[in-house]
Amino acid sequence: MKFISTAAVAGLMTIALVAPARNVIAGQAAPASTAKVDDSTIESRVTASLKRDSALAPRDIDVDVDKGVVTLTGTVRTEGERANAGRLALVTGVTRVTNNIEVNPKVDESKLDNAAQKTKSGLNKAVDATAKAAGKTKEGVRKGVGKTEEGVGKAADKTSDAVGRTGDKLSDASVTTGVKTGLTGEPLLKDSSIDVDTVDHVVTLKGTVASAAAKARAAAIAANTKGVTRVVNQLLIKSN
Repeated sequence: MKFISTAAVAGLMTIALVAPARNVIAGQAAPASTAKVDDSTIESRVTASLKRDSALAPRDIDVDVDKGVVTLTGTVRTEGERANAGRLALVTGVTRVTNNIEVNPKVDESKLDNAAQKTKSGLNKAVDATAKAAGKTKEGVRKGVGKTEEGVGKAADKTSDAVGRTGDKLSDASVTTGVKTGLTGEPLLKDSSIDVDTVDHVVTLKGTVASAAAKARAAAIAANTKGVTRVVNQLLIKSN
């Protein structure tokens, strides 16, 4: 009986010595899962997460991070897009998301309206310049300034250049509309989100498409649109 009691005591001492060693190992692994992520890294991760979403990629969403708290501002088309942006912002290191994004169902139309307004403003300036040139020409004739015909010719050339530049701006807006119309009617692009921008007849495509075939098809439609001289294809293929 005395021998069995001594063995039992020895066994208990062995368990007591082994148990603390296991606790030390577990304690060393814990800090790796609670490592703090700096704000700049979080901002990059959130921005990349939003850009990978086909519906949110063309949207103007601003990301600001302060001590792990993400604040989102900007405008989207639907409440679903707004909620999705909030979910996508919950990347590793984020402690809280403040979603200040506004919903505007006509956000895409607003972009077209702004382009049209700029075109209208340019046209008005050209008309004013033409009227001033004509007024100066008339005044020169009335005062008997020499070489009136030459002066009229120069004024006419300037007027023609001004009208031509205005026509280019108007053509850019028309080209953008034409490209968007062509993209909308293409079945291969039905799940895509594509932003179209035209400057001096050069069309730039941005956004996300479902496949390489869809990307190529979008570029082909843009290239075949009347008034387009070149296509810059910056579309991203959505990862599955």
